[in-house]
Amino acid sequence: MSSAWHRDDEAEPISDVNVVPLADVSLVLLIILLVLSPMTVESRLHIRTAGKPPEAPASSEPQPPLPPERELVLMVDLGPAGIMVGEVFFTNRREFLAYMAMELSTRTDRKVFLAPHPDIPHGMVMEAIESLKACGAEAVALVQTAEPAGE
Repeated sequence: MSSAWHRDDEAEPISDVNVVPLADVSLVLLIILLVLSPMTVESRLHIRTAGKPPEAPASSEPQPPLPPERELVLMVDLGPAGIMVGEVFFTNRREFLAYMAMELSTRTDRKVFLAPHPDIPHGMVMEAIESLKACGAEAVALVQTAEPAGE
């Protein structure tokens, strides 16, 4: 039966989800994020520089530049050498920890580079890292030292 208000050839209602508004909202949020992210980085930079301590008044004599500190590289071996810091060998762990605590307390750069021998177990390396942090190291990085060319 056909009437003025209803036709038999009308299409069925669409029951699918309309994703166009979702895409529009997502794009607007992405644009807002892209615009605001540089502003947050700048505000963090201003906060960090604003908290900087005031500089000391300049003296009439120019101060000589301080010599750069050498990197602190620890070579750990299972053999009789034990632990080597620079040119100093330690076989006793207690002496090594006392030396490291003293060395790190006098340094401005408290980064330590740890070069364990490949045969050292993982647990010993982790124990060495924890011991170095307890001695005052700010950061401990694992490195691999180059073998001498003659070997």
